[in-house]
Amino acid sequence: MIRSILFPTDFSAVANSAFPLAVAVAAQFDATVQSVHIAHGGDPHITETSRYEFPAAPTGASSVRVIETIIPKNEEDPAQIIMRQAQERGCDLIVMASHGRSDVAQFFLGRSVAEQVARDSRIPTIIARLYGPRRTTRPIDRFKTVLFVTDLAEDSKQILPVAVSIARKTKAKLETLCVFNEGDEEPADGGQATVDKFFAEVNATDSLGEFRRLHGGVGEEVVEYAGRHRADLVAITTSLGSSGDPNLTDTAEFIIRNAPCPVLCVRP
Repeated sequence: MIRSILFPTDFSAVANSAFPLAVAVAAQFDATVQSVHIAHGGDPHITETSRYEFPAAPTGASSVRVIETIIPKNEEDPAQIIMRQAQERGCDLIVMASHGRSDVAQFFLGRSVAEQVARDSRIPTIIARLYGPRRTTRPIDRFKTVLFVTDLAEDSKQILPVAVSIARKTKAKLETLCVFNEGDEEPADGGQATVDKFFAEVNATDSLGEFRRLHGGVGEEVVEYAGRHRADLVAITTSLGSSGDPNLTDTAEFIIRNAPCPVLCVRP
C-alpha cells in the first residue's frame, strides 16, 4: 500500500514535469504527496512567496493532499538528502524526473540526481524522463500495462509488491518478462515455476498475467519490447542481470535511461 509519496523538485520545468505522475499515483491510493525543494545557499526561491514556485495540482486532482516543504541544503549530496527525507517522512514511494541526458553529457556531467536516487534508494522510486531526445513517450497519468522484468534472481522479486499494488489499483495488465543474457542457463520451463513462486510469495497469483522470455542484449531487448507493447511502467531492481550484486548494473541503467515509459526501481 502506498500512503505517502515524495516528490523532489528544483522548481525547473524538467523536475516539475513529473508532478502529474506523482499526483496520479497518489489519487489511486488516496496517498499524500510530499513535495520537497532542496534550497541552495542564497536560493532566491526562499521567499514569502516561495510556495508559488511549487507546481500546481493537475486539473481534477484537487482531492490529493500535497504538503510543500523547502529544506536548506547542507554539505550532503542532494540525492542523499532526498533519500533521507523519504525515510524520515515515512514515504513508500519516490517519484521524480530525470533530465534524460545523452551519453556524452552523462560522461562530462555524471549521473543526474534522479539516477543517483534510482541507484541507491531502498525505497521504490519511479523515474520519468520527460525532456530530451530519449524522453518518455507514453502518457504518465494512466497505467494500462505494467511490465515486471526479472532475471529469476531472488533480488528481482523485491520490486514486485509495488508493481502488483499499482497494477491492481489502476486495473492495469501486469506482464512478466523473464530475461536471459547470452550464456545464461535457462530452466527447462523458461522460468515459469520461479515466477509463479514469486507471485505466490506476495499473494498475487491472481495478478500473474502474460509471461514472456527475452534473450541476448537484455537492456536493449526490454526497452524495445516496452515500446512495441506500449508499456506504461517498467518495474525492475537495480541488480537486474547481476547474479546477486545489488549495485546498479549496466542493464538496469540502460533501461532507466532509455525506456519509453517511466521506470519503477529499487535497490535490493
